[in-house]
Amino acid sequence: MKKTKKVLMIAEHINNNLSPVSKDLIACANSIGNHMPISLNTILIGKKLENLAKYLSQQGTQVTLIESDDLKSESTVSLLDIAGKILEPYIRAENPDIIIAGHSSFGLSFLPQLAIHLDASCITGVKKITKSDDKLVYTRFIYNGKFDTHICSQKKITAITVLPGTFSSKITDKTEAGVIRHLKAKPVKKGPVMIENISKPANTDSSLDDANVIVAAGQGIGQAENLEKIRSFSEIFRRSTIAGSRPLIDMGWLPYKYQVGITGKTVAPDLYLACGISGSSQHVAGMANSEYIVAINTDPNAAIFNISDLCIVDDLLSFIDKVLEITGLCCQKI
Repeated sequence: MKKTKKVLMIAEHINNNLSPVSKDLIACANSIGNHMPISLNTILIGKKLENLAKYLSQQGTQVTLIESDDLKSESTVSLLDIAGKILEPYIRAENPDIIIAGHSSFGLSFLPQLAIHLDASCITGVKKITKSDDKLVYTRFIYNGKFDTHICSQKKITAITVLPGTFSSKITDKTEAGVIRHLKAKPVKKGPVMIENISKPANTDSSLDDANVIVAAGQGIGQAENLEKIRSFSEIFRRSTIAGSRPLIDMGWLPYKYQVGITGKTVAPDLYLACGISGSSQHVAGMANSEYIVAINTDPNAAIFNISDLCIVDDLLSFIDKVLEITGLCCQKI
């Protein structure tokens, strides 16, 4: 009989809402469960999170809700500053085989150091989990997304961060809620470095995590002024947003928050429209798991066509003009 692996998932939340990467973590845990029997326990740190705890418990996981007097507020600042210190004694007592966190500012702020304290293997940016010879194999990008590397953990505990958008996050609620435990964290000792503030950008209209449709622009749009046409194109669709490849961000045409790629955001929308994007490995690494990919490029040999479901060889701006002419922005959005 195969031994059940204890998996500990550390969920993230923003303003009392479950963050998109937490759904990726559930999908990752389910992927592990496809290879071996697991018992899943999810940790939530914060206050007034009972609704989130109930939702998570409907995904087949026990939930441990940890409250701490050291949390000055529900802000990200407090969590980033003390999450590892709150979690370490609890994780030692739990003695899990696998710890899962998001490949995000939150997960990366504490998991590597926590892995050192626990003498655990730490594998960041995991995008796929398979099995070989009764061992789990963790796949991650290397060399700016040009290659995959496959890693087996050699230690009792394995701590991983999950690359957003790489595991299917389409999960369904179970009929009954599972066990929810409430714990009070012990006071933590403050270290020599304290995070006092994290400032948000003035513009917060980018919704790459939540968009069903992403219209991404590359150098093929010609000039920054043509971004307005890209925005008009995206407005045809419901729950859509624009994005950009790294060259556009480097040139200052779009803020960094819109960058898709291995050094930007990893996304997996229902529809990804690549407009004038050549298809570098860096960019492809951030969007290859999109449900349906449409690429528009004048070059029939563009690398982006190798991963696209629909390839359109045409002048981008002329194509968009025709689409806008046919649909009309006044008509009902798709």
